[in-house]
Formats: sequence, C-alpha cells, structure tokens
Amino acid sequence: MAQEKKLLGQIMLDEGKIDMQQLEEALQYKQTHDIYLGLALIELGFVTEDDIIEAVSDQLKLPTLDPLTYEIENDVIDIVKEDVAKRLNIIPLFHIGNKLTVACSDPINVEIIDELNVETVMEINLVLAPEMSIKKVIDLYYGVEQYVDEGTDQEDSRSRVRVVSKEIAEDTEIIESANMLILEAVKIGASDIHIDPREKDVRIRYRVDGVLQQYYTFPRSALAPLISRIKILSNMDIAESRKPQDGRFHFQEQRSDVDIRSSTFPTPLGEKVVMRILDQKKSRISLEKMGFSKATFHTWNKSIHSPNGLIIVSGPTGSGKTTTLYATLAVVNTVEVNIMTVEDPIEYRLDNITQAQVNTKAGMTFSAALRSMLRQDPDIIMVGEIRDLETAELAVRAALTGHLVFSTIHTNDAASCFTRLSNMGMDAYLASSTVRAILAQRLIRLLCPSCKERITASSELLESLGITPDQAGSIYEARGCMHCKNSGYAGRTGVYELLVPDEEIAGMVTKNATARTIHHAAVEKGMRTLRESSIDLVITGKTSVEEMLRVTLE
Repeated sequence: MAQEKKLLGQIMLDEGKIDMQQLEEALQYKQTHDIYLGLALIELGFVTEDDIIEAVSDQLKLPTLDPLTYEIENDVIDIVKEDVAKRLNIIPLFHIGNKLTVACSDPINVEIIDELNVETVMEINLVLAPEMSIKKVIDLYYGVEQYVDEGTDQEDSRSRVRVVSKEIAEDTEIIESANMLILEAVKIGASDIHIDPREKDVRIRYRVDGVLQQYYTFPRSALAPLISRIKILSNMDIAESRKPQDGRFHFQEQRSDVDIRSSTFPTPLGEKVVMRILDQKKSRISLEKMGFSKATFHTWNKSIHSPNGLIIVSGPTGSGKTTTLYATLAVVNTVEVNIMTVEDPIEYRLDNITQAQVNTKAGMTFSAALRSMLRQDPDIIMVGEIRDLETAELAVRAALTGHLVFSTIHTNDAASCFTRLSNMGMDAYLASSTVRAILAQRLIRLLCPSCKERITASSELLESLGITPDQAGSIYEARGCMHCKNSGYAGRTGVYELLVPDEEIAGMVTKNATARTIHHAAVEKGMRTLRESSIDLVITGKTSVEEMLRVTLE
C-alpha cells in the first residue's frame, strides 16, 4: 500500500525548519496572496527554497532536478499548453511511451497530476525542481516564438529558433542573462564558464567535475552586449576587442558569493570568454576530506611539519594542486608561525596569512617577491609555481636557510619533478638536499550512486589492472540518470602519489638518475602510484575503469 503523503507544512514541522506559529502565519500569507505554502514560507523568510526542495525530496522520495540544466525536446514541450504550464508552474521534461515526467515545485498539490492526466491523457511522474527555475524555463521555451524575426516562415520558425540546448531570447535582459549563467554555474558546481562564438549562435559550456558540458546556446546578436557586460564587471576596456584581456570581479546574489576570474580571447567569429569561478567554500576543504589513504595522509602530515625544506605538489592544470596547498597551509597555520605566499593569481583569500600577487608589469615576479619575502621574517613560504631557474634557486635557498617552502610544478608523476628541476638548470645536489616530499595528484570523477551499474570484467581487463576475480565483483561502470544529468558521475576526489626521498633516492638524484629509475626505486620502497591509487577506487566501486584510464598513465 502506498504511503500516505504528508502535507508540506507538516513536513517542515517534522524537519524542524519552522514552528507552529510560523506555519500559521505562512498559511494566512498563502491565503491572502493566493500562492502555495512553500512560496509563502520562502517569501516570509522562514526557509530557503533549497530547504523546501531537500525536505520534500527526502520525505516523498522524489528525485530533484534543475530544468535549466536539462535539454527538453520540442515535441515534449508541445504536450502541455503554455497556460497550463504557467498556472500549475510545471515544465514537461521527457516522455517514455505513455509516461510523462514533469518538473514541479509543489508535488503535494494533487491538482497537478489530476489536471495533467486530463490534459495529456498520459501517466504522470513528478520530479522536484526550484520554482524560479521552472518559471525561467517556461519563459525560455514557450516564449521562443515571439522572438522569431519578422518574415520568417511560420512552419520552420520553431526549428530555426530552437537549438540543441536551452535558448536565451534575444531581448532577455543582458544583466539577468549574465547573472543566470553565473548562478547556474555556481549551483551545479562548475569551475569554469566558456562562452564560445559560432557562425550561427553562441555556445555556453560549463566545466563540471573537470569535463566540459554544453548547457545553453543563444543568438549571435546577444554576444556583443553579453561580453560588454562581463567586461564592465571585470574592469576591462569594452572598446578593445582585438587583443586578449584579463579581469576579475566579485559576484554576490541570492546564496552565491564567489570571485570570478575572466579572460577574453579574440577570434574571427567574435571574442571568446572564459570565466573561472573561485568559490571560497571550496578552499576550506579540510585535508582529511581530500581523498588521501590513511598511509599517505599520515606520511604527508609528517612531511608538512618538517622544520625546513622544499615540499612540492605536482600535476597538470586543474588537478587540484592549489586546493591541496591551501588545505595544507590551514593545517600548519598557527599563531606561532609567519606564513607568506606569492601567487599568480591569488585564487582564495586565507585568514591570518600574508598573500601577494604576481604583477609582471610592476616588476612583481615570483623571484622578486620571493627575495622581498625573505626579509619579512617568514617561517613558511608558499610559491604558487616554480616556473624558471631563478625562482627554483631562490626557493631552494630559502629552504636551505631554515624555511619550509611549499610550491607546485607541472609534471606527470612525482619522480619527474627532479628531472624538471634539473632541466631548469638546478644543481642536482641542491635538489637532493632540500626536497622533503613530492606529492603528485589527479582529480578523478566518482560514479553516480543512483545509476552506476555493476559489470562483469573480462579476464584480460582483470590481468591488465592487477585485479583478482574476487575483487572484480565490485567493478561498476557509468550509466547516466537525472541525478547526474546523464553524465554517470557525481563529484570528484583526489588520487595521490607521494614520494618522500630517503638517503638512497637522494643519492640517485645527486647522480642525475632518470625519473624512471627514481620512480622504480620509490615503488620498491612502498610508494603507491597514481595508477594503484585509482585502481583502489575502481575495486571499491567508487569510479569506473574508463575514468581511471582517462586520468592516470601506466
């Protein structure tokens, strides 16, 4: 027998979100303003929309989805009339046979299913969605016909205007459009927003969990005003479109509070814009929650408390090196030590730490800043990146004179850091005597727990991965569902390779041994490689073989 559905007010009471007095006030407000109870609670400031979505989803066991991130086909939109969608505040998402899935903000309202049953003659399945997102999608989809150019043949108007993704109408307020793009990116956890001009339209892509995904398109006529808006926010020259520009601004709206680093790049089709989202919340991830194994965490924690020396984090762009360093600095940051950093640029502001930003035009390079820092009585120094010999030698000199120095470098694995330093021109004996630890890392996507599917691995695959048949029962692959927006993945974690040079490895470095030789020696001494760390996630069902192969090298 189906479980009896509770009323929204009772759900919020049970969850402890409101008290009885607030419920009574909201019910009166609801009746006076002719709105549903959830909106009344939000407008009175008793709860947030996320509170309602979360509580109702947990109680009714309904999935949640933001329709702004979902591609809806034309034939699905045609199933429900515009006036019905607006009155019920719903949007049809997709249908399979005679079953229509609809996004709504008030699933407890029985009139929705009853009226849609009559309207569509279909079986209705509901998913929860934010009310404002539904309103925006209704405007974007149902309002598209009013933006068709005059003289366009009516028969092909829908196909001409409707593109492969959501469409922003030409006369949509540019400020609202720019805010919507950023708000949506923050909400889904995107790290970057790409605005790509094309011949017939403009494509909007978000980088989510390290992978670019297309979310919107809009007419080319909106490109120039949108870019101008971003340039104004970023304090760029709006009249200059022939050369690249960089800027930065702070964005705060609703519950979003982030810094945006923007960059323009001229192309024959117009300027391409990329905005990097710097969310302060992400900089506050504790070291314990970054995916370290117990053994690696223990060794890393011991290394970062060394009295002096050079500690390096390596990996490609976007592998989470800066986040790891920030989390590490948070551990060693106490009132007894003076911590100073030089970064390009400063991504996140850190409390009680002196941060400086590289400014090449003003002569504030990594090496110049590092020289000045040494006169500021630092105990711990973080250099954003070792890019050249001068910076490397200064970092080593600081390490040799009693300072603990953190920095990053771009290499594929931990052992290659020694080779990179040698290629820069650093003497091998300096590297061998100062480097205390090298942490190579990658970010790997985690399988969506709602749709991951167990697979039967072939013997060839098991042999190549070094997995026993007993372990193979826990191997899963990505499928895709509404919860993960059909990507098959939800969230990321770090995989690590920690090399702590002992006397033997230091001797090999001094003799200019190859990275391969140093790597094999470290493995023999117990170092877990990036591949092995990734395989651990595969056999525990946290990620897929495909993702492991994408992220790590043999």
